[in-house]
Amino acid sequence: MSYEILEKTFYRLAQLDHAGAMLGWDQAVMMPPGGNESRGRALAELQVMTTEILQDPALQDHMQRALADAASLPPWQQANLREMVNDIKSANAIPKELVEATVLATNECEHAWRSLRPANDWPTFEPMLTKVVDLTRETAQLRRAALADEKGLVSDYEALVDIYDPGTRLAVIDPVFDRLKAELPTLLQEITARQSRAPAPLQPQTSIDKHRQIALARELMSILGFDFDRGRLDETAHPFSGGVSDDSRVTSRYDESNVFEGIMAIVHETGHSRYESGLNPVWRYKPVGGSMGMGVHESQSLFFEMQIGRSRPFVDAIAPIIRRYFGSDPAFSPDNLYASYTRVAPGLIRVNADEVTYPLHVIARYEIERDLINGDVTVADIPELWNAAMSRYLGLDTRDNHQDGAMQDIHWPSGAIGYFPSYTLGAINAAQLYRAMLRDIPDVNGCIGNLTLTPIFEWLSERVWRHGRLYSYDELMTRATGETLNADHFLNHLQARYLGNETSG
Repeated sequence: MSYEILEKTFYRLAQLDHAGAMLGWDQAVMMPPGGNESRGRALAELQVMTTEILQDPALQDHMQRALADAASLPPWQQANLREMVNDIKSANAIPKELVEATVLATNECEHAWRSLRPANDWPTFEPMLTKVVDLTRETAQLRRAALADEKGLVSDYEALVDIYDPGTRLAVIDPVFDRLKAELPTLLQEITARQSRAPAPLQPQTSIDKHRQIALARELMSILGFDFDRGRLDETAHPFSGGVSDDSRVTSRYDESNVFEGIMAIVHETGHSRYESGLNPVWRYKPVGGSMGMGVHESQSLFFEMQIGRSRPFVDAIAPIIRRYFGSDPAFSPDNLYASYTRVAPGLIRVNADEVTYPLHVIARYEIERDLINGDVTVADIPELWNAAMSRYLGLDTRDNHQDGAMQDIHWPSGAIGYFPSYTLGAINAAQLYRAMLRDIPDVNGCIGNLTLTPIFEWLSERVWRHGRLYSYDELMTRATGETLNADHFLNHLQARYLGNETSG
């Protein structure tokens, strides 16, 4: 049966993805710097192998025969077939030579970025990034040309967004972002004016050894349900959650003079891992069993970080644990921890931004990368565009400060262009999920305060995790919350946490 042949083929592809994920993890965590070129070739070859399998004419024949018999399949297999067809058509839009060239270029650029960013060396970085953008633009153009009619893609950039958030269109993103641009600056002024009347949060008086931070991180991950029999924690330059569902690889970085952000980075990455490990095991190795786009993925990590991690009940609950590892410094009192985790102030670095200003960082990047891919600006224009955006949205000056400006993120050098909208869509989804959860579990804050988090995880599993890609993004959110994307819940969450009595995480 053609459908069964497709399933067997995608099982094989899942194993190649597994190998690639582990090579990528090792590259970021364990690999000596001199191994990068060889590692890039291995990763490129894996992608070429995947592309060749998906471009096999015999596979397309089986796809057509399976589609002809689709009505006889149960609903989950129909969804799986839909996802397999999407992967086959997407792969056939891009020549394998372009796939290989892109992997090699991004591997070189991302590796160089690790040393060029600390050196603030934009002139050396610019031509490498230009090559990545040029190849990505070519991919976007080909993808749009092949899939525009079927997917309703209206721009080259939208063809990239669809990779990271399938089905999400700029017609949805732009009105939401326009609303945030209109409302967040006023909200920011009100919050900062209110917080200015209170003393600034204390910072720890002494540095905290990295090994104590790792020990705390492991305990917090266990509280959040991370299974160390099926995962591990390691150190890297840029925190990420990778691996596969049954072998999760969480990474973080540690600053002995700034432990606050490291704690929340662990909470955030654990949210990613719990989503991946919570996917339906019956659908393992099948496209329908994969995660539902990065907007949903970020909603889970941000739910862990923002709705749970930075809430007053959670901070109060973990303060004694933090003091057990870090000592009785006044900076680790519950009041000071909460003040630190809810402090709002415009800053240069996106990953350290508070949840009020964070969407403005995302919007700035979104507008630049959109115009890059659509051919309206060039890589050489980025520093000037970046400074203008930071000035416009956050009142900050980044002239000549490339390492804290356009070079700060790993996304563009690694070719993840079209990803940035997912962060803010995820924040909106997280607030919306929390509001829906309150209807079913009225004492969510009590669960968080007691660190009795199982009911929360069970709710997320039932509404999000176990469904994988069975439903479209809109259908998944509607089933979970009763409505499609609605920014009201995010803005109400900010109002409650920062200008009222926090009741919404």
